[in-house]
Amino acid sequence: MNRVVLSALLAVCVAQPAVHADAQTVSNQCFALGDIAGQVASWRTHKKTKAQALAQAAKYYGNEADRAAVDGIIEKIYSPDTPHMTPDQASMAITSDCVKQHGAKAATP
Repeated sequence: MNRVVLSALLAVCVAQPAVHADAQTVSNQCFALGDIAGQVASWRTHKKTKAQALAQAAKYYGNEADRAAVDGIIEKIYSPDTPHMTPDQASMAITSDCVKQHGAKAATP
């Protein structure tokens, strides 16, 4: 009996964060965008193509605003004008850009 209750409790604890995560968006969360930028930079470092990165984003980000934000990060990191960045550098750069953009929006009446 205890095993059944423990198994059910564990299943609920594991399932609830997964269900809740679907409802969240990342498009306006600077720290999340920074994390994504770090992942994208890692993909580039490991020779994943831009097309593969866009396909990966399409698979995991269904929300239009999230897709636009992630696609923008991919475009920026894979741009020939952007110097190669480590995941940490990409994370800091995208987070900084996001904070500046949100700060500019907050300052505009």
